[in-house]
Amino acid sequence: MMKDQIPLFIPLGNFSDHCNTLDKKKLVPIIELVHEMELTFYKAEKLMGTQDLSEISLRNLGLSGIHVRLLDAILKLRLVPLFDWMAWKSEAERYYKDPSHLYELDTVTLGKVMTVLLRSQTLYGPTFLESKIKDRFVLNLLKAILHSLGGANSWTYSEILD
Repeated sequence: MMKDQIPLFIPLGNFSDHCNTLDKKKLVPIIELVHEMELTFYKAEKLMGTQDLSEISLRNLGLSGIHVRLLDAILKLRLVPLFDWMAWKSEAERYYKDPSHLYELDTVTLGKVMTVLLRSQTLYGPTFLESKIKDRFVLNLLKAILHSLGGANSWTYSEILD
């Protein structure tokens, strides 16, 4: 008997409801990614004296395989809505230049930005996601998503794991 398959991408109209059903425990992989990136970037900045990490490989930064863990966490939580992402690509790209505005967005819009980010690999090539990790865009996007899902900055691990 074939198991019912859950679609990877959620229709845009159902995305907000889906996000409202996510509990804190399910967000642990994203919280761990945020902590790992923050610590790694802090150490790299102190050691190298620069915030520009564009010429350093993820492996040399100590973030080898992080893009796989990122994709795994995002796709398992189904934080990617289904919509015409190509028509919305230029809107999402505005945030690449100034990720501080991500924190003003609702969960649906952040999901759209995540969808464009993940799908853009096909347009920009296999190193695109790596570049968005190293320039801290992915870190800011994940933190904004956690914030929109309930202020994860104030959650402690004991609250999440209770």
